[in-house]
Amino acid sequence: MPSVKHLNSVCHSIAHHAVSGLSFVHPHVLMACRGAGLDRMCVNLLDPEPCPERFRDIEPLRLSLGALKSKLEGILAAEGFSLGDLSSAQFTFAPASQDCDDYSSVCRAVLTSTTGRTYEHIVDYMGTTRHG
Repeated sequence: MPSVKHLNSVCHSIAHHAVSGLSFVHPHVLMACRGAGLDRMCVNLLDPEPCPERFRDIEPLRLSLGALKSKLEGILAAEGFSLGDLSSAQFTFAPASQDCDDYSSVCRAVLTSTTGRTYEHIVDYMGTTRHG
């Protein structure tokens, strides 16, 4: 097994991807949150279906979160890991500010390895790493 230190890089990369225009998760997450009166959405990418149950009828959200899970698997594989090396992959999406559009989000990614080590990165829609 590769060094678990590389999981920090995986966490950083997937957090950046989650708020990038390439993932297209953020507009669907923020629209769903607004429609449900929520200020954030928590997602577990280790779930067989990562889209929260109450939102599974929103196909673009369901598909984009499934694609994010696949991207996580790809990033893990590039570093010599698999989803089986994680005990948790929690993502929290929230608007960057109260008056932002659906493309201005913040993602907090927290990966926990099966060894119990936790890695956390918070990235905004501009690619800026924030501190929690």
